[in-house]
Amino acid sequence: MAPVPNPRMIYAKPIPQGAWPVVGEHLVYDNSRTIDPETVPLNGGFLTKALYLRTRTNAAQALSRTCGRGCAKSIASYSSPMLAGAPVVGLCVMQIVRSEKPEFKPGDLVYGASHWELYTVQPYMEARRIWNPAEWPWWTANMDDFGDAQKIPDPKGAFSLSKYCSVAGSPGMTAYVSWKKYANAKKGETVFVSAGASAVGSLIIQLAKLDGMKVIASAGSDAKVEYLRSLGCDVPFNYKKKAYKEVLGEHGPLDVYYDNVGAEALAAALDNMNLFGRVIICGQVAEYNVAPEDRFGIKNTDMIFKRNVTVSGFLAPYIAGEYMGQFFEDVPRMLAEGELKSTERIYEGMEAAPQAFVDMLKGGWDTAEGKVVVSLVGM
Repeated sequence: MAPVPNPRMIYAKPIPQGAWPVVGEHLVYDNSRTIDPETVPLNGGFLTKALYLRTRTNAAQALSRTCGRGCAKSIASYSSPMLAGAPVVGLCVMQIVRSEKPEFKPGDLVYGASHWELYTVQPYMEARRIWNPAEWPWWTANMDDFGDAQKIPDPKGAFSLSKYCSVAGSPGMTAYVSWKKYANAKKGETVFVSAGASAVGSLIIQLAKLDGMKVIASAGSDAKVEYLRSLGCDVPFNYKKKAYKEVLGEHGPLDVYYDNVGAEALAAALDNMNLFGRVIICGQVAEYNVAPEDRFGIKNTDMIFKRNVTVSGFLAPYIAGEYMGQFFEDVPRMLAEGELKSTERIYEGMEAAPQAFVDMLKGGWDTAEGKVVVSLVGM
């Protein structure tokens, strides 16, 4: 077989903290490489062809902290940054083309971390960091240690494979495992979900309704509010038009707060927690791209002990194993049966990947009207 193009997206150079990436400058489409899928050495691994690429909101931290191979960073974060000059790494739906590993066969569908390129010999190497724990704060997770390719069921037309980039993939698993582990949900209780239109937030809303809870959820546009309502949310609101403290004061108290935002949303939730309430901190997107000195600053943490509140922060890879089997039993089935909903915005082709990435960072659902996914199907 003659060599074929192997298009990819490169993270060309670091972005100053607080700035947004520029297409063609920081995020660059590169079609200069070729690959022969039939003869490329596998070195005991396997060759994948990407079908769908998933963007993620915490990429803002990874990008603003990007540096060259082997460098250390002084900006505190929970994870290692991306490598400048290498392909972007993200979670992908892929198909096995060739394999020297007995557990993977040609045609198998897998989901895991990989280069944003059409063909990749796994495990990916070019964007893999030379990891020296001594160069990093002790709590820093090496992201290359997470996201090994896992086989996924073929939905056989029951739902699109793109759902593995949202509700049936990592965002859905993040929501599912954290809800099962920390929510202790009871029928008739009240939950507030910030960033309710996000891939994680939208599944939390649906899981809470299935548990018989009253759901309050926030979003940043009227279109998102309508989406929340379509998911069954009881009290959806646009936080840009109505203050968190006003809505939560009217519709609380809260038994559970699922935090995707931090800042003002977290402060308002703490003021409105019920006795023995539970706060689950999944992320704090409001402050990912904000310098530490400019962040909101929570001033009412005394509510935690005054209301006997339990606060649980988590990173999904550390808790996923406990509920992963149950997740893959429940969520694909519920999708196929129409019990769960999700909305994706599909960007076609690798050339569209840089813009898709920027749209996700700048506006997410507001800009894209759904979870941002890049499709390489048919390439």
